[in-house]
This record gives sequence, structure tokens and C-alpha cells, in this order.
Amino acid sequence: MADVKKVGVVGWGTIGAGVVDLLYRKGIPGLELAKVCDLDLTTDRGLTLPSAMLTSNYHDITDNPDIDIVVELIGGIEPAKTIQLTALRNGKNVATANKKLLAKEGEVIFSEVVKLGRKIGIRASFVGAHSFIHELGLVGAEAKEYRRIYAILNGTTNYVLSKMTGEGKSFEEALKGAQQEGFAEANPTDDIEGYDTENKIRILLGLITNSYKYAGQFPVEGIKDIDVQDIKYADELGYAVKLVGVIENNDKVFNVAVQPALVPRISLLGSLQGAYNGTEFEDEYGVVSGLVNPGAGRYPTADTVIKDLLDIAEGRTLPIPSTAAGYKLGAPGDIQRRFYLRFTVLDQPGVLAQITDIFWKFNINIAAVIQKESAQTEFVHIVMTTYKAREEDVHAALEKVNNLGPVKAATKVIRILETSC
Repeated sequence: MADVKKVGVVGWGTIGAGVVDLLYRKGIPGLELAKVCDLDLTTDRGLTLPSAMLTSNYHDITDNPDIDIVVELIGGIEPAKTIQLTALRNGKNVATANKKLLAKEGEVIFSEVVKLGRKIGIRASFVGAHSFIHELGLVGAEAKEYRRIYAILNGTTNYVLSKMTGEGKSFEEALKGAQQEGFAEANPTDDIEGYDTENKIRILLGLITNSYKYAGQFPVEGIKDIDVQDIKYADELGYAVKLVGVIENNDKVFNVAVQPALVPRISLLGSLQGAYNGTEFEDEYGVVSGLVNPGAGRYPTADTVIKDLLDIAEGRTLPIPSTAAGYKLGAPGDIQRRFYLRFTVLDQPGVLAQITDIFWKFNINIAAVIQKESAQTEFVHIVMTTYKAREEDVHAALEKVNNLGPVKAATKVIRILETSC
């Protein structure tokens, strides 16, 4: 191993505490903790550091000529962006878990890394696919193309959906339980609205295209509108409901989305429980593989940061998007997909016929129908699954269906993904 590399850590929160613990208390050969920066230096983190090692001014790390690698773990855009850029411009390498910054400002960060010939470790930005990122570092993004990637990349949403599925809890009950168990933040907006998964999908898209260009907008939906009734109906049909990040490569046109989806219950993604993450890849040769990893947490994430630090210290290649080459996103309305649809209608003759009459005019073919008898209300649910249809056609048809007299609520729409492992 080369000379010992001195490490400065900016951000002594949950993940930072794990990294500091591994570097200082356990000790990692080839790495030496030199300084830790945080605005809060008084909270008990179960570890006492020498006062000379602590600072509340990040410049004591980014501008310190004795520090070789800066670990940025404060999250968000600023001052994290300035910290990373300052470190890079001062001749240092960087490791980070900041998925939001990499997703939103990656073009600035990665282009600076390339221009300066520095290294940045990003595996900790989403632990759920860190082994895939490591593989890209070994073989390069150009080694093979990927036809599609379906990924569960947020532990909070998978935990909530697992509780709704296994215990019949409402979304609100499951989310409260996740917060009590430490699987959800006090403000879980980024998780439940799909923004956290969006950030990770943007990073993954950049890696497989080897482009740090910002991808533009694509559909992003969260799970707050998922009803336990839909989870039960999906189960009857052999599916589980999951929040899935999708990348599909159709002749260099990428269909990208983050949306709740029905996936086969017995598949890798469908069987994933709790806060675990999982990813299914299909490469250009039709070979399908899957990964399962812990979604997050102090030590799983901290361990991934350490792996990046060791790769930097030992001079290994770290995968990042390294070109400004553009790529094209597909139009969401043109995507062919299967759909799960739940209608809330009056319990009277002829309603199903009215719906199907509209569907055939939009070339939508029905695969299955479930109608449950209701003894408590005048409304009943009709559940349909379709064969593949254009997204735009489905929404156009539903606009007409929702205006029918017997239809008493907006139709629930969930996409169906056919997985292979």
C-alpha cells in the first residue's frame, strides 16, 4: 500500500459518526483520521476525540495541505457543493454520500473532477447498488450496455409498503411505525414522494451512459396515495406493490421514471421486505442479474465510504460519469406498459360495458377483471389489468371513463412491470 492518506470528515451526523468510529476507534490500514468538522461538537456520539482534531470551520479541512482526502457527509446542495469543489481545487480527492448534490449538480462536480484529474468516491450515495458501481469501476461503463434496470432504492418506502402488505396497515400507520423504528426521518418527504429514488436513478443513469449531463425531467411519483385495498387486490393477482426506479434503453432512447408499480410477488423485487434495496439488471445480451443490499443505516453506509477511501488511497479506478455527451429521454406518453386500474362505481348494470366500450376505442385490451360484491355501500370496486398499451392512450381513455355518471371517484392507476428474476 502507498503512504498513509490523511482524511478529513465534514459532517459528524449519523453516517459521519460511523465513518469517524471506523477510522479512529477501529483503525483502517492506510488511512488516518486527521480532522472532523461539524457545527455541533457537543452532542455525545459515544466517542471522544482530541480537541485539536475538532473544528466547526470546514476550511480547516478543505484548505489544510496535510489532508489528502475530504469526506463530505453534510448532505444538501450548499455548502456541500462549495466544500467539494474547494477540496478538489486544493488538490484533494473526495468521498461523499450526497446523492442530492450528485443528482442535481453532478455536471459541475464531475466535470471538475475530470478537468483536475482528481478522484471522487460516490458509492455511499446509494448503498443499495454500491456493488454494481464497484463493478463499473472494474470494467468501465463501455464494457456493456444495459437494456433495463428496475430498482427499489429507498428503504423507507419499502419498509412502509412491506408493513401495509404483511400487516394490512394503512399508509399513515405504516409510516408512523417506520419513524418509531428509525426507518423514516421525522420529515420523510424526500422518501415517500419518490425524490430520494429519483436522485439515485439520476446518478445510475449518468453512470451507465457515462454522461454527467443533467437528464432533464421524467415522471416521479411517491407512495402516499397507495391504498391498502390496492395492495390486497394486487396480491390476489399475484403481485406486490413497490416503489420502483426504471431505466429502459430502447435504441439509445432512455425511458426513465420513478413510480409505484406492481411486480410479480415471487420475483426478487416483489419478495423484498423491510428496509432492503434490490436491483434487477438486464444487459445487452439478455443476461439478467439481481442485487440485494441494506438500504441505508450508519454502518452499511459508513462501510461503503471506507471502501471508497481505500480505493482512492490505493489508486484504483472509481466509476464516475466522465463525459459531457448527451442522451435522449423517451416521451412518457409513448411508453408501452401494462396497467392495474381500480374503478369506484355505482352497483348497477351496464357499468363495465360502458368502460370497455371506451377502452376498445383507444386500443386497450383487458387481461383480467375482478369485481367484489359490496354489502356496505352503494359503490363497488372494479379492478382491471390490461395488456400493454400506450401511456397516453390509457390516460385519454380514463379521462372519459372518469366522466361517466356511474363512476364516483378518480380511477386508481398503477403500472405493472414484468421482472425476470
